This record gives sequence, structure tokens and C-alpha cells, in this order.
Amino acid sequence: MKKALILLMGIGLFFSCSKDTPVIDEPVTSKEYIVSLGFSGEITEISESPLRSTESNDLYGIQVYAAPTQGSTDYKPYAYGLFDNKASMTVKLLEGYKYKFVCSMVVDGKNRLLFSGGGYYLPFYTNEVTPLNNAFTYSSSKEMTSLSRGSTFLINPRSIFDRPNLDRYHGQIEGYTPSNNGSVSINMKRVVFGVKVEVEGVTDGQVKISISEAPDLYIEYPATEIQQIFTFQNTYPYASWTNDNYSETITLSVNWLKADGAEVPIATQDIAFKRNMLTTIRVKVNDALVDNNLTITTESTEMGDGGTIDLEGDGGTETPVDPNP
Repeated sequence: MKKALILLMGIGLFFSCSKDTPVIDEPVTSKEYIVSLGFSGEITEISESPLRSTESNDLYGIQVYAAPTQGSTDYKPYAYGLFDNKASMTVKLLEGYKYKFVCSMVVDGKNRLLFSGGGYYLPFYTNEVTPLNNAFTYSSSKEMTSLSRGSTFLINPRSIFDRPNLDRYHGQIEGYTPSNNGSVSINMKRVVFGVKVEVEGVTDGQVKISISEAPDLYIEYPATEIQQIFTFQNTYPYASWTNDNYSETITLSVNWLKADGAEVPIATQDIAFKRNMLTTIRVKVNDALVDNNLTITTESTEMGDGGTIDLEGDGGTETPVDPNP
């Protein structure tokens, strides 16, 4: 009886500790390394004051994959975690394996992403919501599969968008071999495009700007402009949206919603939006609602520098336009 009790206590102790132990399919070694994570690249342009708290409203989702240094080169899920405190980003790595890290950061994610049931949904979803624990969960069966896509569940409007109006950074590194006092630096790139719409000649109501797979924008009269940042959808191979010349051709429509209830289409256009660049659309409307002018330019701003293209908008659908081809 005493032996059985000791055996049961041992089993209970094993299961209570297993959730904090690295789990991989291959045999493990006893050698462990504690490795810290950091970031480089465009993400360092986010200003931080010395008085800023180590915690922030930004959310970092990190997925770690492992592969044996000998034999199979296929990376398999190893650990994942959601963080708002960069000082907490340390992970246990095992000797005999190389590692791949994928990270995506949503600026002001705490205030913009849907939190329900104790965790966050896309883009940090596994097969369930992911809690903000500031620690890694070691698992070979669960992973954040949407870190490399734009799909995000927003609070307002409460829906999933492939091109959400969010500022976001993404990066990955692979082939890392752990060592004593090691650290990993992930090169983070901004995976967004900017849209600015300026209108002239609107006398009442509002102007509605519709961007494919994104929340609509509205300019309420007498305002004349609006500006917003959107995350790319990234329908191509996952790493491509961090390329310097990455772009997506996206349908944009402009409509005038008049105070009397009439909806007047101004123009619909396929536009090539480029990574980290602000595209400005200037709309000139007249009372006759004919020969409305739609001008699309890529201005030199803090997001980048591009060319200029002029378009004629007559309410129809035009051919695709690539600013600064």
C-alpha cells in the first residue's frame, strides 16, 4: 500500500511539472540553455522614453520551431507565447537541435484585438484563444499558425479582416543553435501600407472609402481628409511581405453618400500599395457628378518615398495602377 501511494505521488508530481518542460518528438538531452530574445530592424524606430513601463499595449506573438541538427531538417512546433513585456522573453532550448523563430507584433494590440474567454484570437490563435502570460508554452501539437498572415479579429468593428487597420511588424530567423548565455535577435519589418484620402467639392453627407478585405473609412462633411494604416493580407509565400519592394494590388472604391440618402459612385480602382509607403488619393467632386477627378499619388512621408499617378474617375472600374512602376 505504501509503495502504491509513493507511485501515485510520483505520477502526480510528473504531470504537474510537465507543462513547463520543453516537449519535442525526438529523444531529448539533459542539456538546456536559457536564451533571451530581442529585436532589430524597423521595429527599433518606435520611440521609447526612459520612463515608459516595461509593459505596453503592444502584443508580441512568438512561435518557436525545432529540428535536429543531424538527420531530419523539418522544423516542428516547439513552443509559443504571447507577450507585452520584452524583459520576459526567455526560452529554454535543448542541445542537439536548431531553432526557427517567427514573431509578429501588433501595435496597441491590447486595445484593438478581440479578447474573450481568457485570451486573444487572430493573429495569435492556436486551436484556441491564447492567454497573455508573458511566458512560453512548450507544445509539439499547438502553434500560432496565423502569425504570417494579415487575418485579425478586431474589437471595432467586431469582425475578422484580412487587411485590418493596424500597425504591425513581422520577422523570423531560422537555423539558430543555442549556446551558453545566448541571445536571439529577430529582424522585424513593418508589414503595412498607408492610405490618405483628400476630398474637394463635397457639400453634405459623407464620403465612403472601401478597401478590399479592410474596414471602410468615412469622411464626414465638413471634414475633407482621412488617413489610416493597414496591415497587408500577405497571400504570397509567408516571408515575402517583409521584402523591401513588397506590394499588393488592392481594389479601392470611393462613393459619396449624400444627405438625401443617394449613394453616388465616384470611382473604383485597383491600386498597387507598397510596403511602408503612404498613398494619397485626391478626389474632386462637382455637383453635376460627371467627369469627377480622382488623383492618386505616393507622397514622400515618414513611411517612404514613391512616384505619382493621375487617374480619371467616372464611376467605372479602371485598369490596375502601380504608383512609381
